[in-house]
Amino acid sequence: MVELTDNNAVSDLVSIPDGTSLLVTGPVLTGKRRLMNSLLAAGDPAARGTAIVTTRKPGNTVEREFRALADVPDEQFSVVDCVSRSGGFGLAAATPGRRYISDPGDLTGIGIAMTEFMRRFYDRGCDARIGLHTLSTMLMYVDLKRVFQFLHVVTGRIATSGFSGVFVLDDNVVSEREETIMLQPFDAVMEVRDEERTELRVRGADFGPSRWTPVGFEAVVQ
Repeated sequence: MVELTDNNAVSDLVSIPDGTSLLVTGPVLTGKRRLMNSLLAAGDPAARGTAIVTTRKPGNTVEREFRALADVPDEQFSVVDCVSRSGGFGLAAATPGRRYISDPGDLTGIGIAMTEFMRRFYDRGCDARIGLHTLSTMLMYVDLKRVFQFLHVVTGRIATSGFSGVFVLDDNVVSEREETIMLQPFDAVMEVRDEERTELRVRGADFGPSRWTPVGFEAVVQ
């Protein structure tokens, strides 16, 4: 079932410039994954590439959720699946638009797969948006220093290529000091909260509301 909402659409509230990486942070169950998908699908997603790294849900689920928002050609959509092999979903074989990583702690494998898809889009001369849900799972496998180094490299490649990135973090898995460190590779942070409805604000940049603002979703998969 797809429910349309009457609140402000996230694509109307937030417009991420090319070369920019955004961290979406907030408590669990506040719609951060849906917000990420809405930002990735905003505008004309069929005219650009989209690559999503998933560390919490199987790639098939991630693809189904994104395609509920955007009708994109197969060659323009890619998933780096860090769940299916470690979760007992079988030994899935790689396809042109799918790479399977052993677990969310294999940052080298994730980085190689992300770079492959980004290079593919770049060589085609098309824009691309990169999503990662969620950094919280990575932090259960590897330490903060390694995740920080990974993010520094990936956001640097996003900036160099002129793409844009949306990364998700549950803020309850890190201390205030650790969250401050995690923010450093990003151009801005979108904070999300649930006050009877989902609200967001953007800090560090002027491409979104600086005050808490209610947000809806163009399409919410139930």
